[in-house]
Amino acid sequence: MLFFLVLYWAFYPSEKILDQFDFSQVVYDRHGQIMRISLSDDDKYRVYSHINSVSPILIDALLLKEDRYFFYHPGVNLASLGRAFFQTFIKGGKRIGGSTISMQLVRLIHGFETHSISGKIKQIFLTLYYELYYEKNEILEAYINIAPCGGNIEGFAASAMICLDKHLIDLTLREAWFLCVLPQNPSAYRPRSKSPEKSLLEAYERIASFWRTEHPEQVGDTSLFNMPLNYQYRVPFLAPHYTTRLMNKYSDEVAIYGTLDMKIQRSVERISERYIQRQRVLGVNNAAVMLVDANSMEILSTMGSIDFFNSEIEGQVNGTTSRRSPGSTLKPFIYALAMEQGLIHPGTMLKDAPLSFSEYSPDNYERDFKGPIKAWEALINSRNIPAVALAAKLDDPNLYDLINDLNLGNLKPQDHYGLSMVLGSAELSMFELVELYGLLSNNGQYQHLVEAFEPDTEAHSLIHSTLSEEVCFITRTILEQNPRPNSSKWSLPISNQLAVAYKTGTSIGFKDCWSIGMFDHYIIAVWLGNFSGYGNPSFNGRQMATPLMFEIIDSVSPELVSEHTNDEAELPMGVIRQEICTLSGQLAHTHCKQKMMTLYIPGKSPIKSCDICREIYINVETGYRTFIQSGENIKKEVFEFWPTDLLYLFRQAGIPRVVPPPFDPKESIEKMSAIGNPPQIQSPLEGTEYLITLGETWFNSLPLRVTTDADVKEVYWFVDDIYIGKSDPQNTQHWSLKPGVFQVSAIDDHGRGDTRKIRISLAR
Repeated sequence: MLFFLVLYWAFYPSEKILDQFDFSQVVYDRHGQIMRISLSDDDKYRVYSHINSVSPILIDALLLKEDRYFFYHPGVNLASLGRAFFQTFIKGGKRIGGSTISMQLVRLIHGFETHSISGKIKQIFLTLYYELYYEKNEILEAYINIAPCGGNIEGFAASAMICLDKHLIDLTLREAWFLCVLPQNPSAYRPRSKSPEKSLLEAYERIASFWRTEHPEQVGDTSLFNMPLNYQYRVPFLAPHYTTRLMNKYSDEVAIYGTLDMKIQRSVERISERYIQRQRVLGVNNAAVMLVDANSMEILSTMGSIDFFNSEIEGQVNGTTSRRSPGSTLKPFIYALAMEQGLIHPGTMLKDAPLSFSEYSPDNYERDFKGPIKAWEALINSRNIPAVALAAKLDDPNLYDLINDLNLGNLKPQDHYGLSMVLGSAELSMFELVELYGLLSNNGQYQHLVEAFEPDTEAHSLIHSTLSEEVCFITRTILEQNPRPNSSKWSLPISNQLAVAYKTGTSIGFKDCWSIGMFDHYIIAVWLGNFSGYGNPSFNGRQMATPLMFEIIDSVSPELVSEHTNDEAELPMGVIRQEICTLSGQLAHTHCKQKMMTLYIPGKSPIKSCDICREIYINVETGYRTFIQSGENIKKEVFEFWPTDLLYLFRQAGIPRVVPPPFDPKESIEKMSAIGNPPQIQSPLEGTEYLITLGETWFNSLPLRVTTDADVKEVYWFVDDIYIGKSDPQNTQHWSLKPGVFQVSAIDDHGRGDTRKIRISLAR
């Protein structure tokens, strides 16, 4: 009793045999393919496998090879021990083994030197104790998990994954035989050359002979030479950025089931690598890609860099999680919010003209101005001025609110960005951008990306944003009109070609270029740039990132999309087609000569009728405009009343525009002031404080600029009701600043006016 108490105290096992071992993490793709195996804490490839997930063929072969009476003896087979003792110590012949699987397990766990009689006795007594304490299946499971299989590979599961690229449940008979012989002499048998070692062949043939004797009905090719072994000893290391992230995120899990599809992943990596190789002459060396199923937001493919092991391009940096400038990829959300707030519809005419906001003066990428431009065209052409002007008009929520409410980007206070956020001043990661585009794809419902299947957790909840289904549909429809690379038409995709709604982005300084697309129910994001942060003029979203995006889409879409149809999508219940004036983008009336249809949300889209096309009365004798509507010399005629800032751009571009004739000087100023559009002061800005410096004459002169109706010839400027001068609407008036609070007014020659209140202070 004392002996057994000491034995119990010295070798008290843990609750489970395998609790004392650390196991490798294994990452699988969505189809169960092995992507990555990590080292355990003691630098072993040791993969846990439950006894129920082991192929019965392997168990049968293992028992046949090592211990055919395993389930019948108490841990020690006296007949086998006697035979081994006689062969080794009495006869003095070749050493043979007499250890059972239970005895081998004890030796592996406690490291006994069993070549001596004392060591063997210790092994036997502890084996008997293990047999009393544990069930047979638990002992067998432990042996299967820690059996030495060569080098730092332990356990048949790890060996099967590394040498055979298989799970234990999927083994063939030949593969089971191969694994069973490895623990006999692991250092000699493990694959490390182009062909099997002679000793491995001999051991393999012995177990094959045993099996044929026990199962003579099983015939067929059992040659080891015809089995595809991994003699290069390659440990799976696929999708390294993705698997590294999952291993860190689920550090307590030994089996991680990712959402990645390795077939698609290989296609994405292959296409991206070839594309970058072709572009290296332009200094393009790196890319990141992500493909997501928008319905579930599960990641199907993700590539953090073009070469994980290339230190010259900082390949181990994960481009999908690094925050970068998104360039113009946020513009669709400006237009979506503007449609949601009733500011525009796709056909609304926006101004692409010089504009200033306090100290911020945005410019277009091409440094030109298009003049009047439809909202859909401004978005497709990625015009900066209209987008910034719309952003300035957004109310609760604005773009900052939308992103911040979703907790994306780790944003600084809103004042830090101002309106420049529209053009990419707030940094976002590819993860965050794809989640944001998930809003558009899922009709305003937000959901986090899903990287791995978590069976013990509830489904990810959807968050309803401020974007409606109708607005998301219209925004996607606009983006679908973005042409493919090298396309010469601004039109919907041609027949038999997959419709792709996408937006490009190029950061300031050409440090990042993006292309993010939505096709069918998938989202794809492509980034090209340098992790070092150096700019390159070649980094242009449309010219560089978009071709790669479409190469990937064309490659993977047959696998993902069953049919490519571009039949006109059914309109959501809250969307109709509305006739508008082609010139103004406003609701058409009888005087509009050119009309078109646009998508429209009743009760939300703007309802203002066209104010560009106006019918006026002209006295043909004098040529003046008049309020008299009948008479021998009176005729009706429709004119285009373009604002003066757009008339200036037309003139600069050499596009003639007929200006409406002026009113007869005899007409009442009261009548003239009651019609048409009043002037709008562009400078100074409302509520802005201007600083002056004593002695600096040039900087103390404030430019006064205004936009007026087309029939205005002169504008009169007043400061606190004191007349300071007049100017042509397309020219700039200047006023010498002095400290104080002032009210600046502009009155046109029709009696219509606009005012701005400003503060002027001395600079300290």
